[in-house]
Amino acid sequence: MLLTEIRRNQKLAAKRNPMYDRNRFAKFLIYLFIAFWAAYLILIGVTLPIAFEEGFPTMEPYDMLNACLPGFLFIDFLLRFLFPTPVQQIKPYLLLPIKKQQLINVLLVQVGLKAFNLFWLFFFVPFAAMTVIRFYGVTGVVCYALGIWLLMVANAYWSVLVRTLQRRHIVWVLLPVGCYVLLAVGGFFYSYVSDFSMALGEALIQGKILAYLGILVVIALLAFLNSRVQMACIYSELNRREKMPQVKHAGRYRFLNHFGLTGEYMKLELKMIFRNKAPKKNFQMMTVIIVSFALSLLGFRHAGEEEFFSLHLYVVYCFTGYAISILSRIMAYEGNYLDGLLMHRGSLLYLFRGKYYVYCLLLVIPLMCMLPALILGSISVLLVFSQLFYTAGVTFPVIMLLVLMNRKTAPLDASLMGKGQWNSPYQALSVAFAFFAPIAICRILFIWMEPSTAYLVCTLLGVPGIVLHPLWCKLLYRKVFQKRHSLMEDLRETR
Repeated sequence: MLLTEIRRNQKLAAKRNPMYDRNRFAKFLIYLFIAFWAAYLILIGVTLPIAFEEGFPTMEPYDMLNACLPGFLFIDFLLRFLFPTPVQQIKPYLLLPIKKQQLINVLLVQVGLKAFNLFWLFFFVPFAAMTVIRFYGVTGVVCYALGIWLLMVANAYWSVLVRTLQRRHIVWVLLPVGCYVLLAVGGFFYSYVSDFSMALGEALIQGKILAYLGILVVIALLAFLNSRVQMACIYSELNRREKMPQVKHAGRYRFLNHFGLTGEYMKLELKMIFRNKAPKKNFQMMTVIIVSFALSLLGFRHAGEEEFFSLHLYVVYCFTGYAISILSRIMAYEGNYLDGLLMHRGSLLYLFRGKYYVYCLLLVIPLMCMLPALILGSISVLLVFSQLFYTAGVTFPVIMLLVLMNRKTAPLDASLMGKGQWNSPYQALSVAFAFFAPIAICRILFIWMEPSTAYLVCTLLGVPGIVLHPLWCKLLYRKVFQKRHSLMEDLRETR
């Protein structure tokens, strides 16, 4: 069967990867991290019904959860941007005597059968066991779990469709933005979305066939659209002609000449971001997300305990966006031309400093985007500036530690069928740290002190990293220079 053969080939490809042996410990950490979040979701699923019963005594807890289903689907949609699309995985099979449409269909079936589609059941099944089982028994819990799984499968196909289209052209980002804006408007100002979500959730619990058939029709429609779009992407990629890049404005960034060699490497970083396809796409996509999140902050008014996580996540994401999308691939992009960088002994030191300065300068973009929310008082000035200093002094140095782990070259002009976005499991760990560490620190500090004092502590945590950046950049350079031979070998093998 083609599905099992492709799955077997994918496992063999992973084992034959030069980084397989080095990544085993990191994979163990990833599995440990997944187990932690699974346990965390189970804990929330058990305790949340009590909070719903106390806060909304006139409604059943499962009705309140069903009203929030669009929010869970939106979070799941964002998380799926970490996964590759089928059109990226089909390249090794294009020369085989197999129909491309059949390959696409098999890879789309893999999307629906991914284990990640079951991950949210760690939350919904314990929640249903605490609330649904009292009225509908075990059958209701099983029917509800089946319905949630089908919704996540539909969301997977929706996510694949959006990711494939936006990789062809950034304008397609407006499609999901428009859909979720309409859902947000319908949820906040009208009750249509929540009423429909509650009715659908209750129908799933009761095991009504029409509810399941409706979701299956949506899955079939999205799978059909994905099949057509993926085929179109393949043919457009095969027929694409490489255009010779025209270098314009050779004297751009002249103001950086005042910084000497560090300024030259800052120019190199800026040119890498704005001239190469892969970093440029990441920068454009992240700019759209940052602007969207900054506009979402306008909706926060007198944020209370229930909005703590969302508020802090939006602010943290705005500041760390460029770092997790581009800086986390440090040395992976440089692997394309590392031979030239190592010709001079201190070149990597200037490169690290230049990168740090560039991403500190890019923090101005999210800061400007959040100015309307600051002026209207939707968010605290102390919160914004504490996360600004924390990002520059703690998050950036931690992400730049990936120079010691990233040993797989990433293509600068990756196409739709280019290599995967992740260099190593350590990259995922650094992204998780960038997202959740500042939120966890604020939550812990809030237990013992006032919010203003907690934000001041977060600011002070970032100051040493900013002030001592010449020192830790030099230490990082020395560590990399000691491993330069093995680093060069690994990056050359994976070009």
